[in-house]
Amino acid sequence: MKKSVLGLTVAGVFLLGGYASTTFANDDITTSTSRDVGNFMKGFKGMIGFGHKGMDSEELLAQAKELGIETSGKDAETLMQEIQEALIKQEAKDLDIKITDKDFDTLAQEVQLAKLQEEAKSLNIETDGKDLQTLRQDIRLSELQKEAKELGITTDDKDADTLRQDIRQAELNKKAKELGITTDGKDLTTLTQEVYAATVNKEVKELGISVEGKEIKEIAQEVYKAKVKADAKEYNITIDGKTIQQIAEEVREQKIAKLAKELGISTTNKSTQDIMSEIKEKDAVKLEELLGNESFGMFGKGMGGSGHRGGGHGGGMHNGGEVQQGVSGTAASSMGV
Repeated sequence: MKKSVLGLTVAGVFLLGGYASTTFANDDITTSTSRDVGNFMKGFKGMIGFGHKGMDSEELLAQAKELGIETSGKDAETLMQEIQEALIKQEAKDLDIKITDKDFDTLAQEVQLAKLQEEAKSLNIETDGKDLQTLRQDIRLSELQKEAKELGITTDDKDADTLRQDIRQAELNKKAKELGITTDGKDLTTLTQEVYAATVNKEVKELGISVEGKEIKEIAQEVYKAKVKADAKEYNITIDGKTIQQIAEEVREQKIAKLAKELGISTTNKSTQDIMSEIKEKDAVKLEELLGNESFGMFGKGMGGSGHRGGGHGGGMHNGGEVQQGVSGTAASSMGV
């Protein structure tokens, strides 16, 4: 796979950012244009290297030169900015967006809008006269309606918040049943905590991890790390001197490449984000299953990657890659391992 900056198109940002809005992730809608562009660029910076894995100066210089950017006398921050601008302009040209006499934020906003319009049209959503916020809301509602129907939930006259709540409840009920947990009279927070604890304990038994004197958060961290290392061994990934985030990212890349091969998608000279985009178009369900299974099944939703719909990084990967975003209130704290 190609990890060159040229392969990391802006499309990858939208794919990763979108996965942050799975049912078990926070799903706030941006309410201002300036904040939209700001969040967009945060994902963009992480995508070209200064995220979980980091980027050394040699990689940064190589990527700048590949884009035809002069590097002499420029520090990392300056080069990052110029790389971002070059990539935005490249993506704008691919989308037939004029770049003359436009500042960086304006161009980034137009690229983001064009990408959302493409996604909306693929879902048969009318785009005329709609801004970023409206399109994002319409896309999210469409996705929730599709997910609800797959779970046998009626969607008539339900807004996004109602559908999201119904989906969360249905998924929790399903998982609780699998784990032998009764659901009668339990609210979403209580049920989430019980399902989460049961899921972690199940993993503990399978992995042979000691739980004596440990809180659920600490146990969950150990489970996550053990699973990542086990996956690394399966994919012949060395762990020497690497953080758990770095190992998890390499595992994720390998899993995505394997899924692409299974689906007949070429990975030659493509970044991981490009490959994810193609997998999403061909079989979004398998991609979501892959990203969701990187942690504790349904609790993996909202993780980088995402996922995702997510990702990236938009799903809240911190403290060694564990889930930081939960359902709500106390449940969110319980899941924030």
